[in-house]
Amino acid sequence: MRNLLGFDGIAPYSIIYWQLGGENQSKTVCYTDDEEKKALERFCTIGDFYSTYDKAIVNYGESNIEYDQVNQHIRGA
Repeated sequence: MRNLLGFDGIAPYSIIYWQLGGENQSKTVCYTDDEEKKALERFCTIGDFYSTYDKAIVNYGESNIEYDQVNQHIRGA
């Protein structure tokens, strides 16, 4: 279960946790499938800020999908 402090709106579609060296560095809250796809596309775009992370963990509340720069989808649904 995800707790969002200071937010009283609609629940997010997903939350992407950006990791570097196995540690969460940042997160992106996505409210639609399209927002999630655009963020993950940036992860794969050379020279983009998000491409500097080595892993993206997409959290859907009860499940996660993990992506890395080499293998892309590596764990999860």
